[in-house]
Amino acid sequence: MNNSTPARVFEPKPSQPAPVSTTGPLAWLRNNLFDGPVNSAITVIILAFLLWVIPPLLDWLLWSADFSGTTQSDCTSAGACWVFIQAWSQQLFYGSFPDAELWRINLSLILLAVVLSSPYWLPHTLRNRLDLAMLVVYPFVAIAILDGRLLGLEYVSTDFWGGFSLNLLLASASIILGMPLGFLWALGRRSNMPMARSISVILIEFFRGVPVLALFFMGSVMLPLFFPEGTNVDKLLRVWIVLTLFMAGYMAEVYRGGFQAIPAGQYEASAALGLSYWQTTLLVILPQVIKVSMPNILATSIMLFKNTTFLLIIGIFEVLSTAQTALTNSNWLGGYATEAYLFVGVVYWICCFGMSRVAANIEKKLDTSHKS
Repeated sequence: MNNSTPARVFEPKPSQPAPVSTTGPLAWLRNNLFDGPVNSAITVIILAFLLWVIPPLLDWLLWSADFSGTTQSDCTSAGACWVFIQAWSQQLFYGSFPDAELWRINLSLILLAVVLSSPYWLPHTLRNRLDLAMLVVYPFVAIAILDGRLLGLEYVSTDFWGGFSLNLLLASASIILGMPLGFLWALGRRSNMPMARSISVILIEFFRGVPVLALFFMGSVMLPLFFPEGTNVDKLLRVWIVLTLFMAGYMAEVYRGGFQAIPAGQYEASAALGLSYWQTTLLVILPQVIKVSMPNILATSIMLFKNTTFLLIIGIFEVLSTAQTALTNSNWLGGYATEAYLFVGVVYWICCFGMSRVAANIEKKLDTSHKS
């Protein structure tokens, strides 16, 4: 018997297409922009819209724009007249501050940058104490430099303060003083003392519930009524007080949310170590509250910074008010509102975006979570 089996014949398999690549730019485009008929159509429409808008916009902004000159007659092309911004650049940034005293504003801004960057260059042993002291003292030092009388310099009235530097300095001073004041209000709201809790609740809800424009008008008209008769309170000082209290009201709620995120075990552990109320609050709870509340602190600070543009309503010549004044100047009646408002918007966007990047860096440094 023949037990041999016939040899197996292997037939070649039909050819298959190569696998679709899942990496690279083409794969990203396919997965994110052209992954279906609807998304593909939307992508094509958006691309067509951008191709229709961007070239003329770039032509108006750059290619056909006027950059050199000093008067309106130098704006001869069909593009943007950046000569207008160049001619009014000093007023837009410094207001009507005397030319010979502009170094005071520059010095105040340099000191602000030094104070805000101090956590990056101060030694660790001095950072917590010296940094807080510098923050609290800075607003009063900046006022003394700009005013001049306390330092034996030429007196410059607040009527001449203005421009974007005023927005920066006023917002910074209000944020710096409003944060610790808001922390005290938040503690008062959580207090077991009825009087402290009631006062804190009234202050917080009042400054959070009233529009900032109404607060500005109240500060300009009603606040002088609370001072002794014959006392003349500077308008800019009144606005600073209003902005500081407004910031404190919002920061109090930000801190309250941070307090509620702290586990009760932190308080119990502090009590077990024999720490007092203020030691527990300042050394254990406050650092954790700031860490948890950092995104909201940033959002509130940016909100206050942008709200400084409302100062034009009460006649303070900040950057937006200065731009509107420039547009009504008899030597510049050619209609340059687009350039003016675009410039102000870009400057504010740069500042707010920079603040968000700094806050993101701080959040990264404060992140102590253990990641695998």
